[in-house]
Amino acid sequence: MPIITVPFCIIYLIVFLLLSINAANTRRQSGVSLGDKGNKKLLQATRAHGNFFEYTIFFILSSFLLEAYNANFIYVIIVNSLFLLGRISHVYSILKEKIKFRVVGMSFTFLTYALNIIYLICLYAQSFNQAN
Repeated sequence: MPIITVPFCIIYLIVFLLLSINAANTRRQSGVSLGDKGNKKLLQATRAHGNFFEYTIFFILSSFLLEAYNANFIYVIIVNSLFLLGRISHVYSILKEKIKFRVVGMSFTFLTYALNIIYLICLYAQSFNQAN
């Protein structure tokens, strides 16, 4: 049973909900129901929302899979913490136009994705070898 991923998933859902509300409010304030019609603030709000979702959904899946393969408890905490910091940094960079935070955010995101990929491959190979 995934015991680390669930609390992190709750945090990711809260962040996603806040970004959804921000995008909806920005859309309402701008009077634009579809697209962004060149409104910079609306584009920022919708991309912060969309980008968070695009990266987080597969990360959550990889985290659940790691726990299903009995990955190291501390590893799962650390990698989720780094991913969360990266995503928050990235959101901040989009909404406040701070490029340094975008670089940090994407670096943490790519690093944690790569680490999870490697760890999943190792755990899968190990389980496959034990089955034979």
